[in-house]
Amino acid sequence: MKSFSRLSGPARGAIWMILGGASLVTMAADVRYLTPKFSILEMIFIRSVISLCLILPWALKGGALALRTRRAGLHVFRNVIHYLGNLGWFLGVVLVPLADVAALQFTIPLFLVVMAALILRENIGPHRWWATAIGFLGMLVIVRPGYIPIGIGTVALVLSALFYASSQTATKILSRTDSPNLVLFYMGIVFVPISFVPAMYDWVTPGWEDVGPLLVLGITGFTAHFCMIRSLAAADASFVVPFDFLRLPMSALAGFLLFREQPDMWVWIGAAVIFGSAYYNTRRETRVSVSPL
Repeated sequence: MKSFSRLSGPARGAIWMILGGASLVTMAADVRYLTPKFSILEMIFIRSVISLCLILPWALKGGALALRTRRAGLHVFRNVIHYLGNLGWFLGVVLVPLADVAALQFTIPLFLVVMAALILRENIGPHRWWATAIGFLGMLVIVRPGYIPIGIGTVALVLSALFYASSQTATKILSRTDSPNLVLFYMGIVFVPISFVPAMYDWVTPGWEDVGPLLVLGITGFTAHFCMIRSLAAADASFVVPFDFLRLPMSALAGFLLFREQPDMWVWIGAAVIFGSAYYNTRRETRVSVSPL
């Protein structure tokens, strides 16, 4: 861990984002597996309960002092917006192939870079704009306008990308004053009550055979947020989020192995373009961060 802490902020942010993406791919596959039995509303609630349980030991150990925040309103806003993003993402996972889910979610950096410039007042240099633009072109190679039918799942995923970008912008603001664990704690505190009522409309009591998959759902949901919050705390949002592009080849592999989904060659061409732009971005950012100039 000492060697990891000695890495530059951008390098640590990139690693955390990649780990968060791997957690999301695992959770997406688990959602697809659980869908025949449980509604997305119930899965979101159960995942929220498990995530809250995972962060509670930290909260109990730290006591009231560790739970203090001056930005309770922003925590509530972040999690309400994030819940809406969850609804769109879960619905998309159910209706759209996993590789396409990842591709459509890559519109998040487009929303986020604008928000980072206007709201976070980050200095968005030309290299980051170009890297993001090239990543977007890679996404277009995969999606090819008109190739993916404009169905409910597609619309839900695009809307979820907008909500997630708003949530991540709020997370970056919160990371200036609140620890990653505190952000996760308030996520559980807000998510559990707002997801409880919708879940009751279509509740199915889990059986013992569901315990394992539901635990995976909650744990990967927790680790995804844990990694991404730490990523946003380590480096500028407009820099680290493009590394989520690496979720595409991971999603394509999971879709093929688990659900026999076969993305065509354009997915891999687009993924290569996206990886190249992200790699260039991190190499340049790391050089700048260690340069005496």
